[in-house]
Amino acid sequence: MCLHGYQDNCASFDHLIPLLGGDRTYLCFDWPNHGGSSGTPLGTRWTIENYALTIRRVADHVQWLSPFVCLGHSMGGQVAKLFAALYPERVTRLVLLDTAGPVAMYPEEITWSARQANDKLLRFENRMTAWAGGGSRPSPVYTYPEALDRVRQRAYGPLDDEPARTLMTRYLRPGPAGEFRLANDVRLGVPYSQWFSAAQHWNVVTNIRCPTLLIRASDSDSYYNDVYGVFVDMYERNPNFRTVMVDGNHDVHMSNPSAVAMLINKFLNNKLSKL
Repeated sequence: MCLHGYQDNCASFDHLIPLLGGDRTYLCFDWPNHGGSSGTPLGTRWTIENYALTIRRVADHVQWLSPFVCLGHSMGGQVAKLFAALYPERVTRLVLLDTAGPVAMYPEEITWSARQANDKLLRFENRMTAWAGGGSRPSPVYTYPEALDRVRQRAYGPLDDEPARTLMTRYLRPGPAGEFRLANDVRLGVPYSQWFSAAQHWNVVTNIRCPTLLIRASDSDSYYNDVYGVFVDMYERNPNFRTVMVDGNHDVHMSNPSAVAMLINKFLNNKLSKL
């Protein structure tokens, strides 16, 4: 099961999956509120717990009753970790593509964070209600070059044109006059963190019992050494984790899929999971 990252869609795996072992079934889907998936009801702050439950719902729906591999990029990897900890009997192996977190929260920060999330959710929902009622300006419209440029400009480094065009197929919805509108729900701007402390995150990591491969992008070192540094220590203390480095930025599975596929294939094909 392939789990895409925050604000992405399942097309982010289109260049990777053809390079993976052909004797497996690969299931990709858009998270709720992303791409072509349906939206959640108003009044809902979608969190990592909700995403983890989505994995269970999808697996049950397609009748994947046997344990399976979870492969997750960025936020998808965060969700995969939580799912593997909650349902260890359902996951045989875990592949994490440049992921850690979510950021550990100090207890004294929780009230402030909850207030920020609540206020954001209300602002976005009021905007959505106004759009639906015609009382406010509609959502932004983009030409094809503008839409492509929006997809290419990533917080962790720009995408090449080819993977950006692939993401566009589900990231934007074309209109009758050749215009494009965002497919993702604006409420994705609301934090999805479950506000766990470092100790609570450690409980999640210690309950991951399957062989786990973390593929780190070389350009992400600053993040692993800063806000996600606590996870580096956690992963090193869990004997089931193996970490390898690959040259590239956060989206290396799209920009350099062959290098990532080689590591994944070796991990999944090796019974001892040694690299």
